[in-house]
Amino acid sequence: MNFQEKRQAKRIRVNLPVTYELLGTERLSGKTVSKDLSTTGLRMNMPSFFPSESSFLIKLNFPEVNKIIEGIAKVVWSQRIAFSDHYQAGLHFSELNPYFRKWLQEYVVINDAMAR
Repeated sequence: MNFQEKRQAKRIRVNLPVTYELLGTERLSGKTVSKDLSTTGLRMNMPSFFPSESSFLIKLNFPEVNKIIEGIAKVVWSQRIAFSDHYQAGLHFSELNPYFRKWLQEYVVINDAMAR
């Protein structure tokens, strides 16, 4: 099977606490854990399926440095986790403060180097 990588930014595997709130007419919020992260988005577990383009207010908690980054992210893909009633979703940051993006870039570079 040919798989073409479509990601534009380096991702690191990291389990960070995430608080999310669905934006729009239906209000839904919750807490989960990230699975990977980049300056352009993240992958995280979700309690149910959300269609592409669903928008969320995302708050990423970095407890080791006592920092929270907040931004708007849209669902790019969502799929059911095998043998589970839960889903994983890939989200793209559609609105992220440039300061947060720069901080994330440094965080990803440092953590990628430490993982090697």
